[in-house]
Amino acid sequence: MTLLDRFRTQAGQNHPDTAVRLAYVAELPLEERDLIGAVARKDEDARVRRAAVAKLMDSSALAAIALDDADEQVRAQAIAMLRDIALDAFEGVSEAEALAAVDALRDTKTLAQVAKTSLREEVARRALARVGDVHALGSIARHASHEPIRRTAFDGLQDRGEILGVAMNGEFKDTAVAAVERLADRAELEQVAARGNNKSAAKRARGLLREMDERAAQEAVAAAPRAPDPAATAHDEPAEVASQPEALARPVGPVGIEELRAVETARKEAEAARLRDEQRAERARAAAAEQAREEAREQARTEARREADKTAERRRIRLAELADEAESAATDTDLASARRRMAVARREWTDLAVGGAIDPEVASRLAGAESRLTARETELHEADARARREALNRLHQLFARVEPQLTNADLPLKSAERALRDVRAALSDVAPLPSKRDYDEATRRLRAALAALTAKVQELREVAGWQRWANVGIQEQLCEKMEALRTADDADETARQIRELQQQWRQAADVPRAQGEALWKRFKTAHDEVWARCETHFAAQAQVRAANLARKIAFVERAEALADSTNWISTAEEIKRLQAEWKTVGPVTRGQEKAAWERFRAACDRFFTRRQEDLAKRKIIWAENLAKKEALCTRAEALGESTEWELAAAEIKRLQSEWRAIGPVKKSRSEALWLRFRGSCDRFFTRYAQRHDIARAERVAAREAVCAALEALAPGAQSAEPPPDDRAQESSAASGVDPPALSAVEPPADLLQSVRALRLRWQQELAARGVDRERALALDERFAAAFNRVVAGWPAVFDGTDLDPDANCKRMEALAQRMEDLTASLGGAVPAAALSPTTRLAAMLKEALATNTIGGKVDEESRWRAAQEDVRQAQASWSRIGPVADEARRRALMDRFQSACRRIVDGAAKAGAAGAVGRAGGAGRAGGAGGAGGARRPGAAGEAGGAGRAGGSEKTGPGGWERR
Repeated sequence: MTLLDRFRTQAGQNHPDTAVRLAYVAELPLEERDLIGAVARKDEDARVRRAAVAKLMDSSALAAIALDDADEQVRAQAIAMLRDIALDAFEGVSEAEALAAVDALRDTKTLAQVAKTSLREEVARRALARVGDVHALGSIARHASHEPIRRTAFDGLQDRGEILGVAMNGEFKDTAVAAVERLADRAELEQVAARGNNKSAAKRARGLLREMDERAAQEAVAAAPRAPDPAATAHDEPAEVASQPEALARPVGPVGIEELRAVETARKEAEAARLRDEQRAERARAAAAEQAREEAREQARTEARREADKTAERRRIRLAELADEAESAATDTDLASARRRMAVARREWTDLAVGGAIDPEVASRLAGAESRLTARETELHEADARARREALNRLHQLFARVEPQLTNADLPLKSAERALRDVRAALSDVAPLPSKRDYDEATRRLRAALAALTAKVQELREVAGWQRWANVGIQEQLCEKMEALRTADDADETARQIRELQQQWRQAADVPRAQGEALWKRFKTAHDEVWARCETHFAAQAQVRAANLARKIAFVERAEALADSTNWISTAEEIKRLQAEWKTVGPVTRGQEKAAWERFRAACDRFFTRRQEDLAKRKIIWAENLAKKEALCTRAEALGESTEWELAAAEIKRLQSEWRAIGPVKKSRSEALWLRFRGSCDRFFTRYAQRHDIARAERVAAREAVCAALEALAPGAQSAEPPPDDRAQESSAASGVDPPALSAVEPPADLLQSVRALRLRWQQELAARGVDRERALALDERFAAAFNRVVAGWPAVFDGTDLDPDANCKRMEALAQRMEDLTASLGGAVPAAALSPTTRLAAMLKEALATNTIGGKVDEESRWRAAQEDVRQAQASWSRIGPVADEARRRALMDRFQSACRRIVDGAAKAGAAGAVGRAGGAGRAGGAGGAGGARRPGAAGEAGGAGRAGGSEKTGPGGWERR
């Protein structure tokens, strides 16, 4: 195939592009029935099959398609083509083809349409023969164009409703009148006479009604009773008398005379009877005549009323017909005819409207028809005015396009000729314009343009003639250049130069016919020879392009496979890689590049659109997760400084579980948010790991605060002069303050309450424990020193209170002496006379209580239990004693008290009172840490009792303050 042959139209029934196949089908001539039929049956696209069916004239093929095609629209198109062939809608369709189309049709409605509207009677008869539906037969009888077809269809009707429909709505006289003849019901005849669309049928129905009325009248007269005829009676009597002369002719005797008289008398009586009968008969005849006249008058009146009713009915029917005529005229496409018909109907309406009532509905129908016709006239006038304006606008557009060309020096000949044709056509048929002035102006301008263009075209034609002679030389040069390409080696460059030479040849194609044919053969011969050498190169190039197309198709298939992926990141990278590789692939086979690229781009767009939609959804979820995680961060930061260790730890662990349950957030915020949350958790758990050190530091800080507050109350912090009393002098060494300097300072007003409050706080801190032994000893010494300084500074403030050191010292000594006396009484080393009266009385009472009798003997176990009770009470009393300023004295009393208590406990164990000892030990524990209701005071007996049990594991600091 040469390059020039490639420009020719190729058969496209197998082209992959649907649009190309559609165009191919549109260009096929109707004579190519086999090819059109093959496309109509086999093409995969329903639109192409439908287009082929629309050009297919083969009835059998159309019948098969109408029956078997999968697409409903294709089947409908095939049925429509069969109908059009049967109706001779196409030129050159023979009767045999029309009959074949009828035989192929199966739809009753379509067959009925063919029977009604076919121009060939034989085709209509064939279609009628295949119709069996009653309603379709009735429609054919009403509307078929051929009389035999109508009559045949009507003869086949047996349904009264369809017969009545033919009589009412038949378009043709023959079947409508025949249908009226078959109607026997008076109501149906009256319906046809009143509202029948066919005038002949209505007239015949009215005639049948009149005949029925006349027959009914005749039958009524014949059935009425008749009166006796007097003439007949008078005619019979003479016969009887006529026989009497025979009797008179006989001989007369005496007896005969009598007989004659009797006969005469009988005759006279008979005559009288005859006269009476004649009179009665005359009266009867007169009465019958009068009755007949009355009946005739009544019948005349009935006929008159009936005729008046018929006239009114005919008038009503005619008015309705006039209203129908007016409505029909209102829809007439010919407006002039519509006006004439409306005027005739209006005149007759006016004549009939005189002297009678008119149905308002019928009057409204006429008025509506007139208003619609008036509206149509108005619309027509507006349309005419609009058409005139549009015609003027078209002329102005023509002037705007043509008149500038008159002064154009570079006007092409074809443009000038086209403008000249347009001006001539417009001038030969100038449409009506809005005004005569517009018409005259347009005509003047058209004539001027015609004259100018005629001269311009003549001039351009002369120039074109010279140009054709010049193109001969150009074509000779092009032929030489094409022949010179025979020795070229570069196929691509040769092909490019061939295309350039072809383009130049098209530009110089207008040459005289004689030279043009020879030059074209020379050019084409050289072209075919050069192009043959290029075809090998193009074949190799086609293979390369086919390989490139295969690669791109593989890319397309891979992209389509990835289009529905939800692995967004890796799939996006893969598609981007495919896009980059697509750009590196060379050109592909012509005509395939666009389809492959569109498929590839559609697959990429589908994936990235889905990814964008998913990203939008994920952004919403990320925002929600971000809000939740920020709330968790805020909560974790609030818990970071909490000292409710266990509750806070459990809450943070719960927050961590919630954090793990919450989905991801935006990547740019994820790391910072996680570091914030993790930092808050780590800060708390770091403090949680150091909670004991923190608690210890808090306890130390609390004790230091108590010591600092007590030191602030000391006289050394208030003034440089000590108090002048003796107690201050005795404690000056301990406080380090010169007594003369303290005497000039007044104590604070609430000193006692402040010291008591600080002492209570100190005891609470001691109960809290949590301070290491060395630090606790130092703080105990500091508190004791501060307290001693306060007491030494203002002894008068504490005299007689629970904080008076001297009174506390005396109470300690009394309790120590009491325990020593109890120890001596239990061991027998001290005689009763050596005991104090109080001690002896207490021992006696205890023994009595133990034995429940004053004079009974006390067993050993009860005595030891009583002694243990005394120890518990003494320890409780010891715990309530306040501080003592003299540390050495306090320690000595403490040792005496503890030693006595320990001897009682040891003695109870030796006496075998294990249960009592156990209970005594429990009492000792009660008197220890918890004996004072959980409050540990400095120098309390609880510490002593505890020391006895623990072998001195608990010690007290200076001033009787317990160390923890």
